[in-house]
Amino acid sequence: MLKVLLIGVVAGAASALYLAYNYQPILVQGAIHAAIFASGLVALYFAKKKLDAKVIGWYLAGALPVHLAIHFMVIGDLAQLMDVSHILLNFLSLP
Repeated sequence: MLKVLLIGVVAGAASALYLAYNYQPILVQGAIHAAIFASGLVALYFAKKKLDAKVIGWYLAGALPVHLAIHFMVIGDLAQLMDVSHILLNFLSLP
C-alpha cells in the first residue's frame, strides 16, 4: 500500500503544480488539472486490475494533503475562494 500512497502523492503534487503554472483559462486548465489528478487511479487500475475502496482510500490519503497544501500555499486560490486571510495561512508564524 506504500506504493499506492506514493503514487497518490506524486499525482496530487503534479496536478496542483500544473495548475500553479497554467492557471488561465481556468475552465480548460481545470479540466486538465482534474485529469492529471485522476491519472494515478487509471494507472493503478491497469497495473493492479482492481480498484477497491482500500486502494482508492490510500491513493487519496497520499494525494489530497499534498494537493491541497499546494493549492493553499503556492496558488492561493482556495484561500481566496473561502475568504481566508493569507496571514492566517502563514503556518511558520504560529507558535
